[in-house]
Amino acid sequence: MSSKATALQEPPVNEKAVRTLARPTEQDIAFRAHEIFLKRGATPGSELDDWLQAERELTAAAKPSDSPKPSAPSKAPLANSRSHR
Repeated sequence: MSSKATALQEPPVNEKAVRTLARPTEQDIAFRAHEIFLKRGATPGSELDDWLQAERELTAAAKPSDSPKPSAPSKAPLANSRSHR
């Protein structure tokens, strides 16, 4: 057996990891949903709507605004686009 210690490397950061970190917690969503509930007069019956609205708001607020946008596909002609007759 070897007595060498191996250093653990951190996994590379990828888009999925960033999205996971940017997701609001259930506690955050519940707190915001309760605020929405109170704002609309504390009338029962729209709990799911309040939750979904809170989730949308918090998720949108957590997205980085400077994230790269996917580029449109190139419309340049192919190099060998001549038709053979």
